[in-house]
Amino acid sequence: MNIDLSNLLNSSDSVHHLNGEVNNQLIDLDLGDYKIVEPIKYNGYIYKSSSSYDINIDIAYKYETKCARCLHSTIKEVKTSVAGELLNYGEKPEASVKDDDVISLEKDGILDIDKHIIGEVVSSLPMKTLCAENCKGICPQCGTDLNTESCDCLDEYIDPRFEKLKDFFVKD
Repeated sequence: MNIDLSNLLNSSDSVHHLNGEVNNQLIDLDLGDYKIVEPIKYNGYIYKSSSSYDINIDIAYKYETKCARCLHSTIKEVKTSVAGELLNYGEKPEASVKDDDVISLEKDGILDIDKHIIGEVVSSLPMKTLCAENCKGICPQCGTDLNTESCDCLDEYIDPRFEKLKDFFVKD
């Protein structure tokens, strides 16, 4: 969604409110095992300070993926935010400002808010997701889901590559 901010940039208003949703059906990204299951909601403000414009957007979304331990499907909610200095098209940030802290407008004062929100969603997805903090996962030997039942496999499984090291510190 493009938001025309040319009026804000040329007016004496000091605050512009942003509120809306990014349709999850329109996100054309390969997120691997992750699927955004609801529209991405955002709420934020653009503040006019003495010499610049600052932007702060809170983002909330839900995604579905498989638990990294037990492989059950799970849905998680994430809340994150985008904050930075808003720059006009072609304007360079100050040397002290990091590139991550800069959001550039398109030509004619247009803000492509979807691009920045989707970028934050992609960078905030976790490397691994657990269905619960106490998820026991699956048994590496027999494949039993240890959350629902137990198995009779030995807890002290030793990788065959390291089996010779097992008796290394045993005194005779």
